[in-house]
Amino acid sequence: MHLVISGYYGYGNTGDEAILAALTDELRRRYPGVHLTVLSASPEATARQYGVEAISRWSLPAIWRALRGADLLISGGGGLIQDATSRTSPLYYLVIPRLARLAGTPYVIFAQGLGPLRHWFTRWATARCFRRAVAITVRDEPSAQLLSQLGVTTPPVEVTADPALLLKPCPPHRTDELLRELGLSEAAPLIGIALRSWAGFDVVEPAAALIRHLHQSQAGQVLLIPFQPEEDLNLAWRVASEAAAPVTILDRPLDPRGLLGVVSRLDLLVSMRLHGLIFAAATHVPTLALSYDPKVEAFASRAGQPTIELAELTRQRLVEKVEELRSARAQHVDELRQHAAQLQQAAARNFEVLASQVGAVREPRYNG
Repeated sequence: MHLVISGYYGYGNTGDEAILAALTDELRRRYPGVHLTVLSASPEATARQYGVEAISRWSLPAIWRALRGADLLISGGGGLIQDATSRTSPLYYLVIPRLARLAGTPYVIFAQGLGPLRHWFTRWATARCFRRAVAITVRDEPSAQLLSQLGVTTPPVEVTADPALLLKPCPPHRTDELLRELGLSEAAPLIGIALRSWAGFDVVEPAAALIRHLHQSQAGQVLLIPFQPEEDLNLAWRVASEAAAPVTILDRPLDPRGLLGVVSRLDLLVSMRLHGLIFAAATHVPTLALSYDPKVEAFASRAGQPTIELAELTRQRLVEKVEELRSARAQHVDELRQHAAQLQQAAARNFEVLASQVGAVREPRYNG
C-alpha cells in the first residue's frame, strides 16, 4: 500500500514535524510495510529523519508520479488552510488534492485546523475541495463550524485532536543528556517560556518582567524554548537581554521527540506556540496559554489550560497568572491527566477514520 502525505513539512517547524512524526509512527504501527511518500520543502532531510520517500513539494512531475502510483492522499494535518498571512499558501494545499483527483487517487482531509478564511475565492475553493474528500477530520470545533458555514456537510466532518498528542518523547537518558548540555540542574524547578512574534503586540517586556520576578522569588530555572527557531530564536535573545537575569535559551535544533522530552521535564510552561500547549498537555505539564489566535484558545480550553489573550497581556497579569498556576500545581496535574486522556483518545480517532478509507482503497498499482 502506498500513501502520499501533504503538509507543511521540511521547514523546521517543530509543531508540523511533530505531526509528521506521529503520523508516520502510527501508520507504520497499523500497516507494517506501508510505503510512505512525503511532500517536503527539504526532501533529503525528511527522508533521513523519518525513513520515508520524500519528494520536493514544488516538483509537479514528481508529485504527479507519486499520486498516480498512490492508493490514498493524506492532506494534513496542521493549520494549512488559512489566508490571514498569505492568500497563495492555502491554494497550494487545495491544489494537491485536485491533482490527486485528476490522478484518480482519493484523498482524506486529516486533522486540519482551518481559518481564518477572509477572501471569497479561498472560501469557495476550500468548500469545493473538501466536499470531494472521502473523509474529513478537523482538530478543533471552530474549524468544524467554519466548514459548516461554507456548506460542507458531505462527507461528515468529525472533530478530533492534533495527532502530535500521540507522539512519544525521546528516551529519558537522552533528555537527561540534553538538560545537562544546557547546564540545567535536576534539583531546581524548571519553568519554560515559548514565545512567538505577533504584529501589534509586545511580548518581550512582559516576558522579561516575568523572568526577573521568577529570579527574584527564587522560583527556579527559566528556559526559553523556540519552537520555530528561524522565527523564535532572535525573539528569545531579545527577551533574555531585556530581562537582564539568569535565563537559558534552547539554542540548538531538536527533533520533535527530543523537544517533547525537554517539555516533559518542565514544572510549568508559558506558551504562545500551539504545539507548546500540545506537548505540555500530552506530558501533563501545567501551562499558561498566551492566545493570539482562536486555535490557541480552542485547544487551551479543551486541555484545561488557563489563558491570557494578548490584548490583555501586561507584566502584572502575567506574573499573577503564573503565580496562581505555581501555587495550585499539584492539584492541576491531576486535572491535566484527565484532559490528556480525552485529547489523546480524540487524536487516535483520526486514524480510525483513516482506517475506514485505507480498507476501501484499491490494491497498489504499478506504473512501470
